[in-house]
Amino acid sequence: MGRWDSPSPTRARSRSPRDNSGKVGGNSTREDRRERDRGSRGKDNRWKGEERDGGRNDIRRVDRESRRDHRDREDKGRSVAGQDREREIEDDRERRRRDDGGSSRRHRDRERDRDRGGRDKARDRSRDRHRDRKDRNRDDDNDNKRKQPPKKPSSHESEQPEEAEAEAPPKEAPNFNRTTHLVSETNTFNGVVLKYVEPSESRLPPSSITYRLYVFKSSEILETLTLSTRTAWLFGRDRLVADVPIDHPSASKQHAVIQFRFVTKVNEYGEREGGVKPYIIDLGSANGTMVNGEPVPEQRYFELKEKDVITFGHSSREYVLMIEK
Repeated sequence: MGRWDSPSPTRARSRSPRDNSGKVGGNSTREDRRERDRGSRGKDNRWKGEERDGGRNDIRRVDRESRRDHRDREDKGRSVAGQDREREIEDDRERRRRDDGGSSRRHRDRERDRDRGGRDKARDRSRDRHRDRKDRNRDDDNDNKRKQPPKKPSSHESEQPEEAEAEAPPKEAPNFNRTTHLVSETNTFNGVVLKYVEPSESRLPPSSITYRLYVFKSSEILETLTLSTRTAWLFGRDRLVADVPIDHPSASKQHAVIQFRFVTKVNEYGEREGGVKPYIIDLGSANGTMVNGEPVPEQRYFELKEKDVITFGHSSREYVLMIEK
């Protein structure tokens, strides 16, 4: 009873459908049944292990996420608490600074008043001492003067004023010629308002150098001007103010100026060199001024060199600068 190999018809009817012993030619043994049971138990255990491992991974993931959320909440709370603490510290420091500032300001005011009072008193004392000393010295001088007899002037002393008067240089005669200072104040000459005023660096050229301006028309020399006698020469059509008149309709009334200026320059060795040199400046003329065929910029000084050729407007006259040393 109870054995699988029992010939009982009841046990035979309850045979497992997996059992092949009922089939013809079946070869079921106890070992085969054990192998089958062991294989089915291994599959069940593997499935259960996989389910168990999957559950553990889910639990670990949930645990990590919960711990991360907890840390984030703690960090956020800590940062908020730190900000509140810093704000409280800053407010306390500001309040303390205000309190210290008021007290220190009052202290400084008291110290300043005390020092000022002490300085005033010391100044008054020194002033009184100085006044007393001066009074004593004055009294001593007056006493000495009363005691000493008056001195008689000697013959040498009496002759000195006459010699001084004789050696005095003669007074300079008034000069009513045009100067830069007078022109800058009035800015008129012969009733005409001048466009140009000489600069402060205006100078006469050295006597060792002679500047001459040769006036050509075609190949003929019309005139020779010695520029070294003046600091500035005004060229223009208005004969009331022009030093060198230009009788051409294209020229302006006050066309241009040749000015001698003292300028300093730095040479290639870094040394400063100064000297008086000629410059030309166009006074905003209608047709311009040309030097060697190139237009001169308006209202700017342009340095002139030896053998430069100057033309004014559309005039055919050429002015050639020559330097003699």
